[in-house]
Amino acid sequence: MKLHPALLFSALFPVCLIAQAPAENPQALVAKYATLLKAYPQMLKDERAQKARIPSEETVPGISVRIAHEPRPEIRQILMVARHFMLNALAPDDSKLSDEAAYYAGTASTALALEMAGQIPPDSPALELVALHQPSYLSYIAWHASGGGYINQTEEAAATQAFAYFDKVFELQPLKTVKSLALASAMELASRPRMIDVVERYLARLEAFEPANPAVAQYKQWLVKVREEDKAAPSVGKPLPAFSVQNLDKPGETLTPASFKGKYLLLDFWATWCTPCKVELPFVHKAYAKYHASGLEILSISSDTKVEDILKFRKSPEHPMPWHHAFPQGKAAQELAKTFQVRGIPYVLLISPEGEILATVENLRGEKLEQALAKYMKPKP
Repeated sequence: MKLHPALLFSALFPVCLIAQAPAENPQALVAKYATLLKAYPQMLKDERAQKARIPSEETVPGISVRIAHEPRPEIRQILMVARHFMLNALAPDDSKLSDEAAYYAGTASTALALEMAGQIPPDSPALELVALHQPSYLSYIAWHASGGGYINQTEEAAATQAFAYFDKVFELQPLKTVKSLALASAMELASRPRMIDVVERYLARLEAFEPANPAVAQYKQWLVKVREEDKAAPSVGKPLPAFSVQNLDKPGETLTPASFKGKYLLLDFWATWCTPCKVELPFVHKAYAKYHASGLEILSISSDTKVEDILKFRKSPEHPMPWHHAFPQGKAAQELAKTFQVRGIPYVLLISPEGEILATVENLRGEKLEQALAKYMKPKP
């Protein structure tokens, strides 16, 4: 049986088009999407206002189709990064969504971001697009490139793998800008939990590689600042600083260090939006259940913006947090953060019945919390 020439032509024509299309150069594709992403927010506004059609290759669905059928890893990686940034531009304001809609939108966005991060190797040309469009995003990719960040491993393990990723980027990337960004991003990641020795190590590498990089002067100043702050920061052996907060569950009741005299106190700075804080909660619940009868009290001080978020969060049977709570706001919150030198959350201190700091956050995360408490307390039968 012979095919009609017209049918034969129609079957072969798409193949001919694909075969004749020039192979896309990764660098050219990066330049294309860097330019597009810069104009994308305005393009979206124009499209919505004028009902004009954006070319399919410049839409999330169009790029998604291409990702699914693109055999070249380096091209697929660039497309995934471009799609992620487009999705960010399209994302609605969470405050205008219902709680359920915001949950589903956030879950979908996170799932796609994690999938993307796990497929961007250190030598990928897609990292040039990150450097051009949103340099801070390199830290997210490094954090989740191996094992999904702290989603299915400890935060310490995730951080170790993130620094290894930065090192590989510096080793394998051909572009100086991406190499420098890897070192600067490593310093930024290390600065949040104040890993001073790690910051110093990457600072020395960046200064040797690119002395004029703005991050060199920035982190030299940062080191001077944090060393001064650390002199005043709460530390083991020092007395608990004075503070005064209102008991969230008992309006009119003020909580001070005197409120916990004779008790062991776990002072916990947290927020409902803080994923690492939520990861810690099962350990905190377990410790409270085991040692509360033996004299352990907990005061959780929230950094949330709305008290309703805390109340709603605690309604879940998974995390009732049946201990003391405070919700300082405005100047009171700023003064409290300054007093305790809170630079990131979760931030935890263990206080003795006499008001002395026994342990700080580094030794109170995960399983370390119960190990620390076991040094000072015995659970009642």
